[in-house]
Amino acid sequence: MPSDVAKIPILTQPDYPFESDVVRLRPVAMTDVSAVNAYRSLEEVARYLPHPPHTLADTELVLSTRVAQRDLKIPGHWLDLAVEYGEPRRVVGEVVLKWDAENWRRGEIGFVFNPEVQGKGVAFAACSGALDIAFNHFGWHRVEGICDARNEKSAALMARLGMRREATFVESDWCKGEWVTLQHYAILKREWGGHGTA
Repeated sequence: MPSDVAKIPILTQPDYPFESDVVRLRPVAMTDVSAVNAYRSLEEVARYLPHPPHTLADTELVLSTRVAQRDLKIPGHWLDLAVEYGEPRRVVGEVVLKWDAENWRRGEIGFVFNPEVQGKGVAFAACSGALDIAFNHFGWHRVEGICDARNEKSAALMARLGMRREATFVESDWCKGEWVTLQHYAILKREWGGHGTA
C-alpha cells in the first residue's frame, strides 16, 4: 500500500455526457433498467459474467447499487457508465471502472454490451473513453482487466486497447459450478498515449 494512502484525492469527474464520434458515456440511472436488462438477461451475454442471466429484479438491484456509487468517492466503489449509441441515442452497454481499495492510483475496467452492436466499433470507442476518464480525469497510474480465458472477444478487445496480457491463472476461480481460468490484462497511463478519441 502506498505510503501516502492518507492523501487519497477527490477524483475529478468529467462533464457528462462524455462524448466521442461513436458513443456517449454517462453514469447509469434507474431509468436504464429496461435497456440494461435487455442484454444482461441474455444467456450469451451472461455466459462469461459472474452471474446467471438477469431477471428484471436482478438488474434493478445492480443498478440501484451502482447509481449510489456514481460519484466514485470511495476506493473500492464502481462507476458504471451507460454506453449510448445510435440516433436517437439509446443504452447498448456498460463500461465499469472500479477504484482499487488498496491503491488509489490503480483501477479496473469491465464491460458488457448488447450483441446487436457487435462489430460496429461501439465497444472499442466506449472502453477508450473510459480509459481516457481513468487516466486523464481520475489520475490513475494503472488500469487492469480480467476475463475468462474462453472469452476470446473480451481478450481481443483489451489487446486492441493496448492492454498487455500479464498473467494466466489456471482454474483459479470457481464460478457457475466449474473451475475457470482467468487472464489478467493491464495498461499504464504512460502507455495509453491518448488512444481514445472521446
